[in-house]
Amino acid sequence: MKKGNRWLILQTTLIVILFCFSLLGCKVTNKIYEENDIVYSTKRKELKLAYRRQNKRTPITYAKQSIVKEISEKGTVYKVFDALVLNSLSYQVEDKVFIIIDNEFFAMEIDKKEYEHTREIVEQKEDIATSDSTSVSVVTGYSENNRKITRFSYKLPDRVIEKIKNTNRVLFRYYSGPDMMTITLDGRKLKKLKQLTERI
Repeated sequence: MKKGNRWLILQTTLIVILFCFSLLGCKVTNKIYEENDIVYSTKRKELKLAYRRQNKRTPITYAKQSIVKEISEKGTVYKVFDALVLNSLSYQVEDKVFIIIDNEFFAMEIDKKEYEHTREIVEQKEDIATSDSTSVSVVTGYSENNRKITRFSYKLPDRVIEKIKNTNRVLFRYYSGPDMMTITLDGRKLKKLKQLTERI
């Protein structure tokens, strides 16, 4: 087999593997889960979303969001649960969440906020050969991983739900010291959120 043909087969195989991984990644999040809650007599639909860092200047390294639709005899309520992971040098996130739709902003009323600072120390080891040809693992240093996690929960008002149904982009805005942090919900994620608002 010619070298050029082997390279083409290798490239095609890598593209297929990457495509399969991207499909698997879509199944993990961006899915609506449904279940009945007999305790509160509600039907629950939950959309789980995950966001990687969208801007290098932001202290947010990762974010997860769950949007829960609860249907009961009293009506329908939408609750949002945000989890923001910030780097160790960031300031504490303010008690404010804004949703921006078509250049109009809505201040959310925070139900609950939690703050957590995690610290992990990892040993760096190296195997060193001894005089009798055996190897010994020696600690050569330490690395420290710090991160700050902020969790919010709040309800989406009806006027925001109606705006979401007719837009191409939703922005979630947070503030941390000098940093203005924004998570963008569009594309496939927004399509799923619109499905959540339409489904009974």
